[in-house]
Amino acid sequence: MIYKMKLWQKIFISSLIASILLFAVCGIITTVSGHKRNLQSEEAQAVWMAGRMKEEAEAAYQKSGSCLAAFGNPLIPEDTYFQVFCGQEKVYDGFGLEPEPLRYDFGYDIKREPLEIVAINKVNYLFAEEPLSLGGEEARLVLVRDLSDVYGRCNAQLQTLFLLCGILSVVSAFIMLTASLIITVPIKKINEAVKIVSNNYYAYRLPVTGTDELNELSGNFNIMCGAIENNIRNYKFAIDNFIHEVKTPLTSIIGYADMLKSYDCTGECREEAVDYILMQARRLNSLVKKIMGFLIVESRQVEKKRVCLDEVVNMACISIQTQAEIRDIRIEYRNRPEAYMYGDEELLATLLVNLLDNGVKASGEHSRILVDAVTREGAVEEISVRDFGIGIPEEELDRLTEPFYMVDKSRSRSQNGIGLGLSICQSIIQAHDGRIGISSVLGEGTTIRLHFPYEEYLYLSQAQDELFEKSDAKE
Repeated sequence: MIYKMKLWQKIFISSLIASILLFAVCGIITTVSGHKRNLQSEEAQAVWMAGRMKEEAEAAYQKSGSCLAAFGNPLIPEDTYFQVFCGQEKVYDGFGLEPEPLRYDFGYDIKREPLEIVAINKVNYLFAEEPLSLGGEEARLVLVRDLSDVYGRCNAQLQTLFLLCGILSVVSAFIMLTASLIITVPIKKINEAVKIVSNNYYAYRLPVTGTDELNELSGNFNIMCGAIENNIRNYKFAIDNFIHEVKTPLTSIIGYADMLKSYDCTGECREEAVDYILMQARRLNSLVKKIMGFLIVESRQVEKKRVCLDEVVNMACISIQTQAEIRDIRIEYRNRPEAYMYGDEELLATLLVNLLDNGVKASGEHSRILVDAVTREGAVEEISVRDFGIGIPEEELDRLTEPFYMVDKSRSRSQNGIGLGLSICQSIIQAHDGRIGISSVLGEGTTIRLHFPYEEYLYLSQAQDELFEKSDAKE
């Protein structure tokens, strides 16, 4: 079964069969067409010779009263014969053979064609007939030409063709086998690489030595391995950070709980221990909620609906208002009642809440945060959130969206941060087919830009308008 064969075997067999068939078919067509041209040439020559002999026979009859003298011409080829018929009577026969009688009797005479090929004793003869006038009496001149040489050349050509097919089959088999093995070498290497990577060796890379499709596949395989290796590294880093974040409050809770069980613990010490346990428990609760929120965003199916930008921004500002007022930070936003997006309103609000929360934490007191949007034909192309805080080092920007990654861990922990805010933002913006861009200057602040698929919004808006028009027409 061909579907059970390996790829190199399929390439070898299919290409070999195709090449042999192509050569054989082309050779047979060429041979047959050449044979037909030879037959046509023989027929034309026979017609010409029959016409010439007709003239000579009529001239001989006028001179001597007999046409037989015309057939003694020594220039007549050895493979050419003549017959003369007066009615059904054979006057002259230089051929000496008769066509085989018909196998079936149809009850009527079958008219012979003036030019036809007939097989006699497995030899093909060409019969060319010309009307002949012998002293006013109607007769027939029949030229018979032996076509053995024509058919012999055709058979010899076919034999040569089949011999060449055999030789070329052997040569083609060797070439196709070598080519199929060479072509499939990169595939074998990719197959071996998959087995190596499946054994948790993600640092393995394939050599890329060309620009063809298989080398391109090898390059993409290397890119995939690099992405997997990077993701695993990030998740290990995230798990390590998560364990660290959980371990610290748990250690404190266990230590203060042991102290509470001690008989030497005074009332003031007991109250301090209870407060600390409560504070660390709340921290653990906040950590669990944020992790659950991150996981929910990762697995949530986004149902896109038309959302007003002002409503999303106002929801986010209300959520962060108390935290901003404590530090006297103004959130400035110019209303855009015509601006709209397509997405999950709750997730989009969560996205802005996380960005504003980061901005408040990074800003000093009496500062401000700017929220702006770029629209085209009412559709939101970009939302930007800019703070004037401490800024972020340039080498840290690429890692900001990694789970649990924090630029300043001491400051983040003091503000109950765990490094999941921008990871959640990245998941939300990807769920909306957008992308996030971050730029920052130390000491001057950070700007985060959210880019949305403007063309998709226009398409959805047009589709929705058409749907409304159809429903209004029905009503």
